[in-house]
Amino acid sequence: MEFIIKVIKGMIIGVASLTAGAGTFAIVLGIYDRCMEIIAKPFKNFKENVIYIFPIILGIVISVLIFKNGIVFLLENYTSYIKFAFLGIILGGIPALLKVANKNGYNKKYLISLVMAFLATLVFTYIGDKFGQSSGAESKMGTMYLVIYGIIYGFGAIMPGMTTIHVLIFIGVLAPIMDGIFNIDLNIIIPFGVGYLAIVLLTANIISYLFKRFYGYTYYAIIGFSVTSLIMLIPQLTTVTEYIVCPIIAIITGGTMYWVSKKENDIKAKEEELLKMAK
Repeated sequence: MEFIIKVIKGMIIGVASLTAGAGTFAIVLGIYDRCMEIIAKPFKNFKENVIYIFPIILGIVISVLIFKNGIVFLLENYTSYIKFAFLGIILGGIPALLKVANKNGYNKKYLISLVMAFLATLVFTYIGDKFGQSSGAESKMGTMYLVIYGIIYGFGAIMPGMTTIHVLIFIGVLAPIMDGIFNIDLNIIIPFGVGYLAIVLLTANIISYLFKRFYGYTYYAIIGFSVTSLIMLIPQLTTVTEYIVCPIIAIITGGTMYWVSKKENDIKAKEEELLKMAK
């Protein structure tokens, strides 16, 4: 049963990695901290790490294979709707982030890291947007650019609440990158993968260290990323249909995210109660 639950969690993470980034979902599902430790130090307790993470990876692979074509189609043809889906997911995940952030108590100083992360993300997104506007269509998919895109995508995938996919949408490269990956185009996969893996490995080590030394500050910075992403994900709506449907999509995805986080908290509470009874 535990194996099946982890596979399901992996499938959710897989869908999230194709859309709004997997970090927030990983926190909500209770696997984020453990996965960061494994990525940061994969050979420490290697056998236990493999047993823990294998079903999660299996679930990710299954969901990517199932949903890959649909995601690319939606990104190319329904950008506004996808952005509002991202917005809802992030909004629905913020209560879970706050609960985790305040696990060891609240400190007003934590707000400093929230504001700094908020401002840093605004600058980061602005630079990415200007970069996309100044690049021609062919140069956007050059090798060095693909490495940079991998870094951008990887940072958003591993950082909870930090959705960097919208930066790639602004630049106009997300759909062709996804298409290249799903069609096994090595000219795209290799440079993009180099950037992705480099930032994931580096960030995992940094996050693991920050969680141990500056737990509250780190999580409030993550919330700052989330708030900025909310602002940046609001697209310019142009049709009556978009004005009606987009908010509904955000409400549905946000409500679903909140429900999943609440259910996960209920499960954890029951597990803790059973452990106390067993003692």
